[in-house]
Amino acid sequence: MNDLTLVCAGKPIPGARDHIRRYCGLSWSGGEPETWAYEYFDSVPTSEVDDLPGPPDLLAAAALHPGFGRSEATYFNSGGGAEACEAWLATLPRDTDLADAEEPVVHQLAELPQIAAGGGLSVVSKVTHHKRPRLVPLFDRAIVDWYRTITGLRGEAAWPALIRALRADLVEPSNRKFLADVRSELAAELKGPVPSDLRLVDIAIWMHGREG
Repeated sequence: MNDLTLVCAGKPIPGARDHIRRYCGLSWSGGEPETWAYEYFDSVPTSEVDDLPGPPDLLAAAALHPGFGRSEATYFNSGGGAEACEAWLATLPRDTDLADAEEPVVHQLAELPQIAAGGGLSVVSKVTHHKRPRLVPLFDRAIVDWYRTITGLRGEAAWPALIRALRADLVEPSNRKFLADVRSELAAELKGPVPSDLRLVDIAIWMHGREG
């Protein structure tokens, strides 16, 4: 099934399987295993006891976000951001993929920029994704740019349309097959957890932007 291709925003992502394997520190067609952020974000466990973002979630997000600094830490520490994220996450299901999310859940996801005011959507999306890796997309320039042909938007204004575009792509049968195949491959080789379908799409797009 290695001839399957991941297609997002109407465009195939060349080498998506290799991009994912490379990011996860596995051997790939271009060479030996490499170190990216899988070990420092995707394999870092979050607390299953509650939805309050804690040090593991913040440190994991900082591994992906070079600009995570004092203002972001203040937002989560004394600025009420951790509690705001906790309340927002509390009504989001833990065991639902974005592909299968019903409309009320999608509507709630679209409200994240309001929660993120003061902390920045990019950082807050990474923290909340760490708590709901199957459901909450990561927000960064790479994925916004990739989907701009669909959303027609830049910056945080693209967030609601981006969620729906991602969901539509995750639902596509050919993408489901590709991602299921990759997850099966990773499950046999990774020592840590296998990233969700949503995260695998994000990894493929982000790594594609770093070719060369």
